[in-house]
Amino acid sequence: MQDEIIKHTKKLHSAMSNKDHSIKEKVTEIIIEILIIVFAITLSIWLHSWNEHNHQQKEVSIFLGNLKSDLQNDIKILDEVKGEYEKTNIGYEKLLALTPLQLDSIQKSSTKVYFPVNAQGRKLNNANYEAFKSSGKIGYIEDEILKQKILTYYQQWSPTTNEVDKIYNDFLFKCFDKMIESADKSDAELYSDPKFKKTMFFLITIGKNNIRVYDQNVKPQAIKLIKEIEKEMNK
Repeated sequence: MQDEIIKHTKKLHSAMSNKDHSIKEKVTEIIIEILIIVFAITLSIWLHSWNEHNHQQKEVSIFLGNLKSDLQNDIKILDEVKGEYEKTNIGYEKLLALTPLQLDSIQKSSTKVYFPVNAQGRKLNNANYEAFKSSGKIGYIEDEILKQKILTYYQQWSPTTNEVDKIYNDFLFKCFDKMIESADKSDAELYSDPKFKKTMFFLITIGKNNIRVYDQNVKPQAIKLIKEIEKEMNK
């Protein structure tokens, strides 16, 4: 295309300096060459924009495919962590349900009480999202609604799992601190301690709240986003 523009530019110069043609002929030739040059430049710009747009949309398609896989993995993680919370909550509830008689029996028999330990901190997948966003390519997504849903999921919903896990872990470590402080006491004395029982109660409450966050808040958003991505990719 550049060679064509150069060729017609030379023709334009030649027409202007041609002494054998009348002024009318020169003007006609000049107008024709100018129109050809303008058309060539316009076509060149359009082709470049078209190619660039196609390239951008290919990148978006690859990104959305990777994002779909990430979200599917997120759902698996959410389900796994939900199961872990449920399992440990059952264990803590059993400890809280121990009666004075049972605790007395434990102390007399020198039985060790098992305290479930399950610190949380499994992060959801956001590497593809962060890489695409940090490269400034998030604007390539032409569907504004889909783009906003992606941003909302990764900036609002996904981070909540880390936030609620941190609160849970803080209370779990408080239980550890109390267990260390009570190292010279029997398990029966520890598990009958009002402060320790209250801390476990809050640990269970937070665990139940986190299950709700995982299962009723974040997971449905991931499922909805997958459906939106599939709809976009099937256009």
